[in-house]
Amino acid sequence: MPQVADQAPHDAIVVTGIGMVTPLGEDRESSWQRLVAGDRACRRLSHDELIERGWPTGSPEEWTGAPAHFPPQTRSADRVVGMALQATGEALTHAAWSPSASATTAERTGCVIGTSKGDFFATSQQFQAMSASGPATAQDADWLACWPHAAATTIAAAYDTRGPLLCPVAACATGLVSLIRGADLIRSGACDVVIAGSSDAALHPALQACYRRMGVLARSDHPVERRCRPFDRDRSGFIAGEGAAVLILEREAHAAARGARILARWLGACMAADPAGITHLDPGANGLTHCIRTALRLADLDAGSVDYVGLHGTATVPNDRSETRAIRQALGSAADQVRCSSQKGSIGHLLGAAGSVETATTVLAIRDGIAPPTVNLDAADPECDLDYTPRHASTGRIRTALKLSLGFGGHVAAVLLGEP
Repeated sequence: MPQVADQAPHDAIVVTGIGMVTPLGEDRESSWQRLVAGDRACRRLSHDELIERGWPTGSPEEWTGAPAHFPPQTRSADRVVGMALQATGEALTHAAWSPSASATTAERTGCVIGTSKGDFFATSQQFQAMSASGPATAQDADWLACWPHAAATTIAAAYDTRGPLLCPVAACATGLVSLIRGADLIRSGACDVVIAGSSDAALHPALQACYRRMGVLARSDHPVERRCRPFDRDRSGFIAGEGAAVLILEREAHAAARGARILARWLGACMAADPAGITHLDPGANGLTHCIRTALRLADLDAGSVDYVGLHGTATVPNDRSETRAIRQALGSAADQVRCSSQKGSIGHLLGAAGSVETATTVLAIRDGIAPPTVNLDAADPECDLDYTPRHASTGRIRTALKLSLGFGGHVAAVLLGEP
């Protein structure tokens, strides 16, 4: 393997690999093709799926969701770890990168895998087992598998990464925040390569009950597959899903030296706070506007450079309006020429995994020159007046793409990605 001399912290960063597990497929390409086709994964959960995820038997209520597809051999009580492992293996193969090739390689490879809360089902199972077992035993170390950092530590051990090991937690912005922290490790000079992404599984009765009480779940006055309706005038909220995505971030000089295929360039990113509330944005969208403008400034780009925006698009009334307003304020008149889309009508809201999955598909949108559709958008809210690519995908070169992620409690993040 070619040896690459240390580079300055300002070196360019690129994406060289992607792995995905989503409600539409158990790998990158099947998920992407079904997303582009406008397929929908939101549906009523079966009795067996409810029991598998910890629902009480005989629950009279209807619960909906977007369960992930991933191979049976990777399933365990801890779905978060299983999906993260599956996505990481695919991403490393895609990038043709092996952290364990040498001690130096391992030391220069970081791992940043976030989740918004850990695996609730695994936690409840372990708690029951520990409660029934009496005094503490050596097996109680299994409790560690239920902590939020379980996926990150499992991946680091499985692939022998010895660089920095992090597990960001930033609610629904966790995935994008994890990618930004991974890029920061390369920019600082700590790593040449970072395995970065997130995994989350929110189809647990306690979580679903919380979202229902918060008033963010979609009403039941449409067929299940059409209930999540981002930017539609008849929208009422999201449907929760589960999934994972991992991107291999790499110093450009390092990638070039080993002949890696570059999928996209990391141009600039920003994280900020919006303290307006737990579940909604500032109606004036000042925090998100600042975040977009800062990302553009760091990338040394003007508003007219953006060809596509991967939206957060939760299908909640105030947040869709605020996100639209932020794009208009940050991009000005250029916003009229930008294609945008939200994926949550297709795959549900993946919570802590949303930012990584949606950033992965943004890279694929650049690769293929396709903006995926916003499904279930029949008639836009008059206050949501961008080109959301309704119902059908749109083809055309994407030189620069902006990805936005928002999290409960005020987490705001944006990244700009460009053609290789």
